[in-house]
Amino acid sequence: MESEDGAAPDAAPARQEQPARQEQPNRVSAPVAEMGSYALLPSSVSGGKVLLGQDIEIFPDKQRPEFSSTETQAFAAKDGRAPGEHFALLCRNSRVPRVTAIGSYKNIRNPNVLKLHDAGIVYWPAEKRQRLALVFDQPQGPRLLQGPKAKPMPMRDEHIISSLIMPVVSALMEFRSAGMAHGALCLENMYMPEGGDGVVIGECLSTSSFFRLHPVYCTVARGMAQPSGRGAGTLSEDLYALGICVAMVARGVNLMNGASPRQIIMDKIAEGSFAYATGGERIHGGLTEFLRGVLNDDPRQRWDLDEALRWVEGRRIPSKAQNIQVRAARPFVFREEKYWDLRSIAYAFSEYIPEAAAALEKDHFDLWIKRNFDDTALNERIEKVRTREKGGPRDKLVSAICMALDPRAPVRYRDVSVMPDGFGAALGEVMSREGDVQNYAEIISNQMVHTWVSEIFDELEDPTGIISRFEKCRNFLVQKMPVYGIERVLYLLDKEVSCMSPALKNYVVLGPGGLLMALEDMSRRSDKPHDMLDRHMMAFISVREPKMIDPHLGHVVSRDRGYQIVGIARTLAAIQRRFSTGPVPGVGNWLISLVKPAIDRFYDRDLRQDITRRMNKLNESGDLAAILDLIDNLQLVREDMQRFAMARNEYAGLVHEKAVLDDQLKRRGTFGRATGRQVAMMVSILLGSVCIMGYLFMRLGG
Repeated sequence: MESEDGAAPDAAPARQEQPARQEQPNRVSAPVAEMGSYALLPSSVSGGKVLLGQDIEIFPDKQRPEFSSTETQAFAAKDGRAPGEHFALLCRNSRVPRVTAIGSYKNIRNPNVLKLHDAGIVYWPAEKRQRLALVFDQPQGPRLLQGPKAKPMPMRDEHIISSLIMPVVSALMEFRSAGMAHGALCLENMYMPEGGDGVVIGECLSTSSFFRLHPVYCTVARGMAQPSGRGAGTLSEDLYALGICVAMVARGVNLMNGASPRQIIMDKIAEGSFAYATGGERIHGGLTEFLRGVLNDDPRQRWDLDEALRWVEGRRIPSKAQNIQVRAARPFVFREEKYWDLRSIAYAFSEYIPEAAAALEKDHFDLWIKRNFDDTALNERIEKVRTREKGGPRDKLVSAICMALDPRAPVRYRDVSVMPDGFGAALGEVMSREGDVQNYAEIISNQMVHTWVSEIFDELEDPTGIISRFEKCRNFLVQKMPVYGIERVLYLLDKEVSCMSPALKNYVVLGPGGLLMALEDMSRRSDKPHDMLDRHMMAFISVREPKMIDPHLGHVVSRDRGYQIVGIARTLAAIQRRFSTGPVPGVGNWLISLVKPAIDRFYDRDLRQDITRRMNKLNESGDLAAILDLIDNLQLVREDMQRFAMARNEYAGLVHEKAVLDDQLKRRGTFGRATGRQVAMMVSILLGSVCIMGYLFMRLGG
């Protein structure tokens, strides 16, 4: 069953501040979490209502299915500060909500963007777990597309520009100022208010970018990736999605209806996105120019936001050539299908790896490439791949050949298909449902992302940064310490993802402060884990707030249980102090129950008894620093070691003396004679001296 612990970490490293107590018994309160300049609100449960902050109420018994999706649940909500109707979206953690963008989105002031009132972590009574809640204004009009099989809302050509293109371009300008792409533009996420100034774009925060989009709205390359691995995307790709929306509305055709995602991608490759979207029909002249610009399949030739804005303002934009796929004179037959271009055959190879490997082992494919494509660089890439992968795994060979044939496509390996900037979100989605991450680890270990970058190095904005990040990840996989491994890779590659520890599946942990509060709630359970910090938690803290745990790693990962408890106490006390979480009596009592090995490190029995007695007085105090002071007092440890050293020396002397006596007792027949002789000699000397002195005294006196 898929995990739904919803939320993600913070913008910088996540910072979670003072919590507010839940009214629900035995439930940890949701901490305030700062996301850059924005703070998620605390929540509570009262009278069947979920309260977000002091002014927002969410009604669990009033579901709003018209705003729900496979990624979210929607419920009626009310904001006491603002009139009108509202709804709350409850996010799934596995969909990696864009928490770091909440502050930027909330600051957008545009009537064509669905307004976000607030966000926070709520305890959801029906599921007995925490969820991330986003509270929005309720849209006042219908969607432009009611369902995947419906027809788009009809709109006259002259209204398409004023009511659809202009409002969306205006909104995207705001998103650019906020430093983010929308990543969820589609007809199903646009609303047309009656008498309004154009469409209102729906939210884009409840899932990772481009996750919810049907491949029809994605560029060919991003559409090939699995939904969770499509990456952040760009505003140019938002314009591409807008172009598809415009074409569907202008033609009155739902391009998703009757075609599989694979067929849509293959049609786009064969025809080009512009030809596919327009279907060969004549569209209003102005719209044709716009569609030609934003639906260009070459990202270097596709319109950017400035060019789209100039077109909206009525200025003529020089037309750019459409990228046309080079077609072979003869097709390559694979699985009884004919393929005429490199991109489609690479897509087919990535889907059917065993058959592709068998085809590559024959000479037919190389001969087809050389006879049909006069491309020296392509031949060199394929030859280099064959040399490098000779004798290696077949699936790795297929993956490398696919990258050589279609460099802009995702990194494809076995059942994984991800863009490098979507790798972390895809890995988080798999971990949330406790899936197999072996293929992701092999992509990193085999440096497949490095190969992908090298193929299109000049087209990337920061190729060296991508290589550097994945090289760090490769080093993490080599190290076996708990703070490293695939868990650290996850948190390094995606700043949105929350802590995916299996122990935290019912919690929303945005940062170390939230982790401490989750541990506080877990401490009250009878089935709490034996270890307070597992591999996920350690890696999460180390990436989000390294100063909280990295100085104590030697202790935290020690095999000595006493040192390990000291390291855990140091880490949790640092988190409590840094995030001002207030007392955590449950965590304190949990630590006290585990602290015996740390106390046993002291040599003085009386001191151990005294520390134990003082430790018991800290029950229910929740002061982790006070607990730490008792087991990690450097002065006390030093004095105990000095006294122990003195005691050892004294003991060594007594042992030596005992050994001497034992040796003497082994010679019982002569035992004491030497000493008796010495005593007799001394007595004789003494008596002789007395006699001589007496004689001299008598002689001299007479």
